[in-house]
Amino acid sequence: MLLALLMISVLLAVLELMFQSLYIGPVPVPAGTLMILLSLPWLVRATVEELPSSGGAAAPILIWFLTTAVVGAFGPGGDMLLPLTWQTLLLLLTGVVVGLFCFRRAVARLAEDAARERPGAGTGHGRTTGKARS
Repeated sequence: MLLALLMISVLLAVLELMFQSLYIGPVPVPAGTLMILLSLPWLVRATVEELPSSGGAAAPILIWFLTTAVVGAFGPGGDMLLPLTWQTLLLLLTGVVVGLFCFRRAVARLAEDAARERPGAGTGHGRTTGKARS
């Protein structure tokens, strides 16, 4: 299942690249950015369910970034799918921001789950804050 999720991450990255420079008439519609907003959080969540670790949370994000960089720069037939336009900047910025946000949430959720599993976690025994020490 993990391998399937990582392959989906590759395929979605390629589709996002293809639809990023979509135009409806004279109006640019960066559909790849919308696809990132919808797919990357789902991919991170699903991968963490299969591989509950920070590596599991980072895997779809890293695969998305590497696929976007390689296929965008050295596309099929030598085509460059990442031209130097505002749509490209929007795609990369959205992917990085959404990826970091999802990674942070997944790691925080993993830490909360680990804290719940430890006996005596969250009781505050043996902990003091800076104010309590002074």
